[in-house]
Amino acid sequence: MIDTTATRKFSGTKVLTIFLSVSSVTVIVLALLGYGVALSAEARFGIPHSVIFNSTSDLLTLGGWAVIQMLLIFGKLSEWGFYVSIWETSWPATKIALSMMAVLIVLGGIAFAAQYLLRRWRWLHKTVEQVRGSTQKKLIAIAGFLIFVLAAPFVVMPVTTLVTVIGLMFMASLLSIVPIAGLQAGKAHIDDWVVGPSICAPLKSRDTRLQPPVKDGSPKVKVSTCVTVKKTSGTEYRGRVVFATFNAIVLYNPEVGSVRRVSTEDASIEVIDTL
Repeated sequence: MIDTTATRKFSGTKVLTIFLSVSSVTVIVLALLGYGVALSAEARFGIPHSVIFNSTSDLLTLGGWAVIQMLLIFGKLSEWGFYVSIWETSWPATKIALSMMAVLIVLGGIAFAAQYLLRRWRWLHKTVEQVRGSTQKKLIAIAGFLIFVLAAPFVVMPVTTLVTVIGLMFMASLLSIVPIAGLQAGKAHIDDWVVGPSICAPLKSRDTRLQPPVKDGSPKVKVSTCVTVKKTSGTEYRGRVVFATFNAIVLYNPEVGSVRRVSTEDASIEVIDTL
């Protein structure tokens, strides 16, 4: 009989490795989305994004808000304004990426042109071959090394620095794609469910909740989730829920336009239907 123990162990290890890799990528993506959501609060209300989250768990929670809003955004795929807003938001990073692509295309064209000229111009090809096979190769190498040493402070180092900066900018533009998506989703959530609605979500009794939903064809009215946060010290805060994390909640008061981050430690939260 053939022993398949090693095969089973290998398959199990491979599956576990893939699972851990996918989980790690998912956590990173959710955290970057959450960072974008925090930026959306600052973009819309001016509240510093750094005070909205305290840990990676808070970023993951905010990333969940972005994922939910992205699922709702699917209904806007037929609206031209949706694509315009995405283009306007992502243009800074897109501009850097396009510049990097243009540089690569130019360098590739120069390399292709050099090879083409070597094939077409026989005299240039023979000259290059003679230089490669001449006895003066060592002298040329020494001269090239001296030129490199002398030119390094003036040419090589600046060019190397420029290439490094361009590479970092390109990587930054790629990494900014996910936070930009979270920023866009956060703005859409604020506009659709925080600022846009004119009323708070009404409270429903047990009998009302047990009744089946009535479909009369009328358009659904968007409502905001309004809460009151009562601290043990007696202080009370009311507002529409913008975002919430494990130990804090961001409230928006539409009457005066104020936005406040309220800690939920030693506090009770109650859903209300009017501010």
